[in-house]
Amino acid sequence: MGLFTVQFHELETLIASCPNINSKSEKSSLYSTLLQLQEHSTTDPSLLQSLADSSHVLLSSMANDISDEDEEIAAQALKCMGFMIYHPSIVTGIFGDDADMVLSSLQKVILSTRTKSVCNLGVWCISVQQLNPSFLNTHIDSLVRAIVHALDNPTGSLSTTFEAMQAVMKLVTQLSEKMRETSHLWTPPIYRRLVSTDKREKDMSERCLLKIKSTICPPLTPLSKAVIVDVKRKLLSEMDELLKKGMKIQAMQAWGWFTCLIGPYAIKNRHLINQLLKIPEQTFSDSDPQVKIASQIAWEALIDALIILPTQQYTTNEEINGFLEANRVTKSIKLIMTPLIGIMSSKCDSSVHLSCLNTWNYLLHKLDTFVNHPSIIKTVLHPMLETVFRVGPGNRNIWSWNFCLDLINSHAGEPRDHRYAVKWTPWNLDRFDFFIKTVHVFISHGEVAYDSALKLFRSALKGVQLCLKSSGVSFSDIMSCIETIITCLKTIFEGQIGQTFLELIEIVTEELQPSILGSPLYKLNIDDKNMVSPVAYLVVLYFHEVVKLTSDSVGQLRGCCNNNPFANTLGAQKLSSFVSLLLVSYDPYDILDTIIFSLYKYTTPNCLNFWIIIANCVKDYLNGNKIEPEDTWYLIISRFLSYPFAVFLSISQKKLDVEQILEPWIEVYKSFECCESLFPVFDRFLEEYSKVDQKTHGHEFLSLCGDAMTCVLEHISKPSHPCQINNDVGDDKRFRCTKASLECAARFLSVSYVEAKANPEILDTTSRVFSTLIRVVESFNFDEITIPFIEIMSIPLLQWLSDHETQHENTNYQFHNLWITTLKYLQTRSPPINFNSTFLKLQSNLLEATLNHPNSSISNPTITFWNSTYGAQINLDYPQNLLPVLDKLFRNGKINLGKKGYSKTNSDITPPQKQKVTTTLNRCVKRVELVKDHEKGLGYKRKRLELTEHQKEVRRAQQGRSRDCEGRGPGVRTYTSVDFSQGTEDESQESQDLRNTEAILEMLKRDGKMFKD
Repeated sequence: MGLFTVQFHELETLIASCPNINSKSEKSSLYSTLLQLQEHSTTDPSLLQSLADSSHVLLSSMANDISDEDEEIAAQALKCMGFMIYHPSIVTGIFGDDADMVLSSLQKVILSTRTKSVCNLGVWCISVQQLNPSFLNTHIDSLVRAIVHALDNPTGSLSTTFEAMQAVMKLVTQLSEKMRETSHLWTPPIYRRLVSTDKREKDMSERCLLKIKSTICPPLTPLSKAVIVDVKRKLLSEMDELLKKGMKIQAMQAWGWFTCLIGPYAIKNRHLINQLLKIPEQTFSDSDPQVKIASQIAWEALIDALIILPTQQYTTNEEINGFLEANRVTKSIKLIMTPLIGIMSSKCDSSVHLSCLNTWNYLLHKLDTFVNHPSIIKTVLHPMLETVFRVGPGNRNIWSWNFCLDLINSHAGEPRDHRYAVKWTPWNLDRFDFFIKTVHVFISHGEVAYDSALKLFRSALKGVQLCLKSSGVSFSDIMSCIETIITCLKTIFEGQIGQTFLELIEIVTEELQPSILGSPLYKLNIDDKNMVSPVAYLVVLYFHEVVKLTSDSVGQLRGCCNNNPFANTLGAQKLSSFVSLLLVSYDPYDILDTIIFSLYKYTTPNCLNFWIIIANCVKDYLNGNKIEPEDTWYLIISRFLSYPFAVFLSISQKKLDVEQILEPWIEVYKSFECCESLFPVFDRFLEEYSKVDQKTHGHEFLSLCGDAMTCVLEHISKPSHPCQINNDVGDDKRFRCTKASLECAARFLSVSYVEAKANPEILDTTSRVFSTLIRVVESFNFDEITIPFIEIMSIPLLQWLSDHETQHENTNYQFHNLWITTLKYLQTRSPPINFNSTFLKLQSNLLEATLNHPNSSISNPTITFWNSTYGAQINLDYPQNLLPVLDKLFRNGKINLGKKGYSKTNSDITPPQKQKVTTTLNRCVKRVELVKDHEKGLGYKRKRLELTEHQKEVRRAQQGRSRDCEGRGPGVRTYTSVDFSQGTEDESQESQDLRNTEAILEMLKRDGKMFKD
């Protein structure tokens, strides 16, 4: 056992005998020693336990001694009692009788003592006690009476008042309901001090009221009546005195508390309320911002007093309107709102405006769900928002602006952190018009409010989307929303707000679901003729604005021009993100179709920048998504790929970054390989290009065309391409596709030949075209293309053959390879070609230029080709233009002129006998056999042999009795209808020769020039 514990037990014995101790000093000394031991017990568990075990003995002595006339004994005993009923380890051992004894003694000493210190300590004991509330409950009346006595402060001690208020706060926490029921007894002594000129006394009272406000407010009727009596009798006049003394803030603070404590009972005392309202009438217009703020804080008390909502639920607007009118709530709201609107409309400090908005927000909070009623919105919400937003987000108004912006966004469902939450009901479409109207107000303030407009517009559309998810929304409601959005955007578009307008459109596509914007049901009239989906309308508006943003900027086109205000990194990224979102979220065909429509509508210089960005988006989409090729897709992709060439004439810049255009162009083309639709585009472009002044248009466009064409030709030459697969497409389509590609290539080579004189840089592209044509020729696998190839390519080949000045090594190399490949193809084609007079005539111009070409890499292969083809034929009809060249080469011993014929290199060969020329080409050519038959006489007859079906078809075509393989009518003779098969059957040749002979003889016979009857 510790020393202190031993000492305590000795002391306990002495205290127990206190009634027998007559010496006052001895008693005082014992309590003083006990108080010291109590302090030590906080660190000595054994001593603390001893105190708890002896609580009955100690409390019994203390209960007697606290009423001792000796102030020192009473004070020491109260201090020791306070410790006993405070410490948790001791108070748990204090039961009913001891608790009753303690509470009774405390109540008695507070009411009876005339000593200030003893009264203070008695009230202090009540404020610190931790007794069980059930013990307190039985003594609540006596305790309240004692506390009210202390609050009235008969001794004039401010400390006594302070301790009494502390006791009130303690009992409120322990016996809230009981204290509320008796609040009319103990509250008046507290609130009366609010008009005290002693600041300490006033502040003390206000702090106490703040602590217990939740218990006493809303006040019970007895308390309200007590306040009304006090206000009428004294408090109203004392507030007037405070105003006269310049203590306006204190006056308004007291006014707020009195109004709050009158509470709902004020409705029955409107005359008194009207008298009370004269106080804030003087302060709301005061020039001191602090007075204005105090007035607005106090104004919340009037809100509490006048806004009384029903406990029952109303389901219809009619029922709510009936309640509001019957209870004068609408009039009360108008009364509350009037000074608030006045303050927000005046030029006050930002802090005053913000305080006013907090009071307004408190009103919205107090209105609970009634805040969503149309009449409340019209009376409370809209006027304040319009007042704030009308001013704009200037430096003085920025806090108010942001406050209202956050609140209205919360109205649309956005989260908001505020002390007083507003109970908005879920969004409904009736609110949308107001939000759109507010967006227009924001836009009218210029750039400073654009971010706010975007934020509010997004919040509103989120609310709209929530509503549109409901199956109960009608078709007309949906159309109304869509039309409201489009009308809003069109109006804003006319205001020329630049990139913000694009962001508004992006918000629409991000917040509203594709099932709404992309639906074929919700059509909008975009012009007098066309009805389009909402998303298509948005795309058109978007690109219209994009064009407007860049219409005044003219510069070099290098992907995104450096001097283009829109085509910066952010602008390009935004356009790319927008297009990518549309392609993924909506029908890509419709989106691309609309984009193409917009592009072709605005063929301005900068539009090619946009095409590059869009092409990359299309490329990425096609790479990541499988599209089933259809004719409609082929057509639309062709239109898209045609755009860079379609805008050629509107582009005046000489510099063009071909790579930025070509890379996505090729990728998009590879996805569909729509070659047939592109050849007319290339052809038109080359035709236009050949007409323009190259001083204003550089060679880059021609280079782009050549590289694009190379891409197309590369795919045509692949074995997997439809033009090379006989089973996938018809002969007619295959022939048409290949012929069109050759025609485009030929025109390009002709145009580039001219261009190279001024811009040798084009030769890089030309060499690639030559190289690709080599692979195209190598890929030919059907005989119908042979003659068209010679016909089409002769002109460009002759042009390049005539050029002896080109120093571009790769171009020369590829051109020579193309010529050699062509000769090789003609020699090795299957079925083989019949190198007769007609085919020689077709090739004559090319052979004239190549047989004696100064470049041996051209002439030597051509001479070899001649000797193995035409040089092996008998009795050819040599075209006039070839005779000089053939004569020279023959005399130089380089070529042969007939199988087994005379040549400078083989003079020992016997001259050939007259023989038939195995050809079916020229019906009017002189036949060797005809001359031979004429010498023998007319009686010579040749036996006709039966023809094969193929030979009959050829004959019918030649006679004009059927259509040829290209569908040409009777009597039309073309090279494509000629049969080049080298049949070895003499019967076929003889039959043809005989028919030709008989036809000529018959003609002469009719003319009477050779025979007579």
